[in-house]
Amino acid sequence: MSKYISLGTMSGTSMDGIDLSIINSDGETNTSIIDNFFSEYSSDFKKELINIRKEVLQKDDLTSKKALINDLSRKITLLHVEAIQEFLKKNSTIKLDLIGYHGHTLIHKPEQGFTFQLGNPELMAQLLKTKVVFNFRDNDIKNKGQGAPLVTLYHGQILKNLNLVNSGVIINIGGIANGSYFENSVIHSNDIGPGNCLLDQWIRLNSKDLEFDREGNISEKGEVHSLMQEDFLNHYSYHDKKKSLDITDFNIAQFRGLKLEDGAATLVSVTANLITNFVKNIKEKKDKIILAGGGRKNKTLIKFLSKQLNLKVESIDQYKLAGDFIESQAFAYLAIRSYEKKHLSLPTTTGVSKPVTGGIVYSN
Repeated sequence: MSKYISLGTMSGTSMDGIDLSIINSDGETNTSIIDNFFSEYSSDFKKELINIRKEVLQKDDLTSKKALINDLSRKITLLHVEAIQEFLKKNSTIKLDLIGYHGHTLIHKPEQGFTFQLGNPELMAQLLKTKVVFNFRDNDIKNKGQGAPLVTLYHGQILKNLNLVNSGVIINIGGIANGSYFENSVIHSNDIGPGNCLLDQWIRLNSKDLEFDREGNISEKGEVHSLMQEDFLNHYSYHDKKKSLDITDFNIAQFRGLKLEDGAATLVSVTANLITNFVKNIKEKKDKIILAGGGRKNKTLIKFLSKQLNLKVESIDQYKLAGDFIESQAFAYLAIRSYEKKHLSLPTTTGVSKPVTGGIVYSN
C-alpha cells in the first residue's frame, strides 16, 4: 500500500489563523505525524473574514458578491502559501506529495444542497508546484450527505491506535462541536451544536479587546442564567443526527443584557449540556471522553462536563497528540484518501446515501 507525505490545512470558524500539519500515511491505519505549525491572521484580515460572513447569507450572495469572494479567495490562498513555505523551511528535507487544502468555510447549507469554501486551489498548486486536493465536501452533499463532519475517519484511526474503540468518544470543540465514536465496530459521528463560535462572538461583542475566553477565565467568574439556557436549548433542535451545523444557524441576541461573565458562563453551559446529551444518547455506553480542538482548554467547560457526565473527561494531549492540530492532520489524511479515490464519508458519519469519496485534485 502506497504511503504519501501529505500536508493538511485548516482555517476554522475562530478565524485566528491557519493550522498546518505534515503526515506520512497510507490513508488507512499506518500514519505518523511529522510536524505541526500555526500561522496567525492579522487583525485586519480577521475583520475581512468576519465582514464577508455577514454579507454572504444565501446562495445568491455567492453570485452577487463574486468579485469580493474571488479577491478574498486569492488573499487567503496567498496567506496559506506563505505559511506553508515558512513551515517547509523548518522541514527542508521533506518533499510533499499532496496538500489537503480545506479552505475557509464561507457558508454551509447542505439542506439547500451547497457549501462554499474560500480558496483558490489552482493558484496554490501553481505556486507550490504540488498537487492540491480541494473541495472535500461537495460530493458528500451531492449524495444526500451533510458534508460534515469529515474528520470522523481520522478520529476513528486515533481511537483504534489508542485501543479505545469500545470505550472512547472524541469530542472536537471548534466553532461547532462534533463527536465521533464506534458502535457495532462502525464509526459514527455528527455535529452536536455550538462549540466555541457563540462564546467567541459574545466575547468580541462585549469586551474591548478580547477575542475569546482564554482557558475559561471569563466564564469561570460568571453565573449560568438557567432560564435563558433552557429557552435557547428548546429553540434549536440539535439532535437530528442527519443535520450538520453552521455558525449562522444560531445567534446570541437573546443573551444581550447579561454581564460579560454571566453570558460567557451560560454559553459554555449550553455547549456542555449539548455534549452531555450527545454522549448519553450513544447506545453502546462509553467510559472516556477525549476532548480536541480549542474548547478542550476551557476549564469551565471541563468542569461542567465532569459534573454532568460520570465519565473521565480528558484532553487528547494526554495521549501525546497535538489537540490544536487534529483537524489539519485529518485533512492531510483525507487528501491521501481522496487521491486514492477511497471514501471520505459514510452513512453513519454524514448521512450520505452510500460511502463516497470527495475532493478534486489540482495539479501544478
